Amino acid sequence: MALGFYSGLRNRETRIRARKELLADKKAANEEWNARFKLQNEEANKTWLERNTITNRQAMTAAETAAAGAAAAREESRAFELDVLALKRAYELDDQAAAQEWWKDQQVILNEFAEQKAVNAEGRLQAWDQTKFERDRAARREDLRLEIGLRTSAANSQFDYQYTIKTEAAKSAAIATHANEMQKLLFERVMDGKVVGADFTAAVGGTGDPMAQIAQYSAGITALGVEKDNPVLAKLAGLNNPAVMKSVFETLQKYHTKIVESGRTDVNALDMFRSGANDFLSNIEITSPDPAQADKAIANMEAVLGKPLDDLTKSIIRSSVGTAGSALAVTEPTVIEPLDTSKLGDWVKIITQNAVARGRSEQNILSNAKSKVNEMSKTGTPDEQAIARELMDWLGNRSLAVTEALDSARGDTPDYYGVTSLYGNNVIGEAMEAEPKLRTAVLPDYIKEAKDAAPIVVPNVSVLKYLIEYKIIKVGDVVTYTRDDGQTVTGPYKGK
Repeated sequence: MALGFYSGLRNRETRIRARKELLADKKAANEEWNARFKLQNEEANKTWLERNTITNRQAMTAAETAAAGAAAAREESRAFELDVLALKRAYELDDQAAAQEWWKDQQVILNEFAEQKAVNAEGRLQAWDQTKFERDRAARREDLRLEIGLRTSAANSQFDYQYTIKTEAAKSAAIATHANEMQKLLFERVMDGKVVGADFTAAVGGTGDPMAQIAQYSAGITALGVEKDNPVLAKLAGLNNPAVMKSVFETLQKYHTKIVESGRTDVNALDMFRSGANDFLSNIEITSPDPAQADKAIANMEAVLGKPLDDLTKSIIRSSVGTAGSALAVTEPTVIEPLDTSKLGDWVKIITQNAVARGRSEQNILSNAKSKVNEMSKTGTPDEQAIARELMDWLGNRSLAVTEALDSARGDTPDYYGVTSLYGNNVIGEAMEAEPKLRTAVLPDYIKEAKDAAPIVVPNVSVLKYLIEYKIIKVGDVVTYTRDDGQTVTGPYKGK
């Protein structure tokens, strides 16, 4: 019985101990979970606090940035408004006339900056320096920026645009002055019987600006004899094509060099060349720039690509296609070789003999004409009789002049001045047609004067018709007459 009681107690204690251990384990587990939960909760709170701090800091930074941006925008806007006022004061001035005067002042100042010498200290031609001009123009622009006090890039860009446009006239004026200085030296060389010179070719070749090249080639062309007011020269310059001007200049230069090399650089030879140069220029066929070519090129490219071109590409095409014209010379300048001096006497004799022969022939014609006019004065109508009186007066004066001239040409010491004065325009012109070298020959004074002698003066068209009918006035004679409308006309009779 005692053993059974002891066993029961021991089992009971075992159960009690097991239960205590279980309770202790649960308590330990709860404590461990609570500790872990507390730790996790603390970590979560810490993370939340950190994130919340960052968010708040970012919000504050964004607000500060926005505030600073708004302040900067207000400042930029205010600065631009001040710049606009500055620009108005500078070149608008609320007065168009004052604005124009302001810009004229700037051009005058820039002209001083832009002036470049065309002839150096050694007397050689030198190129127009476009780089120097742009550098000086940029320096003046910066001075004006500081003077006006612009603050913003937008206002500076606006001013730069206006400045470039408004001061372009200064560039044109400086280039024209440079070219004129070149032209003066080249003209002196030509009149002194010298060639244009390699320094001119080098100077133009060293000029990178097309406007300057065109102006300089124009200077060379006019120095070689083409008149400055020749309308073809202006049209050639307007083609905006330096290659055309170069071709014209080089053609004239080639023939002028031949004259210099031949040694015939007297006034007559140069005058003949200058006349030929103007004729050469007048016969040039000009093709003007055609802006429509650019539109055609754009349309063709769009058709090939199957889509429209962008504005930049179109702008590039329009700035390079159809902007320059072309020219074609259909003749060459005339260069007349000098006449062999040993033949000059023969031609002088031919001219004077032809003048005498013309006078003798006209004496007979005048005699026959007087008979016809006398008959018309008796049997003609009142109008014909009035014309007959005018004709008889004219024929009488003419007959007297011819007789006196022929009398002077007779004898041992003949004087041919009279007959060459009467017929020089015709007989000398015929001689020069037969021998072009006579145009530059040194002729006797009386023949040179006769070449440009006064024309045959006829009172009116009615008298002129009868003189042509009677063969007193022949093809080639220079005649002055008064038309029915009262206008006086002078020119050679061409047989019509």
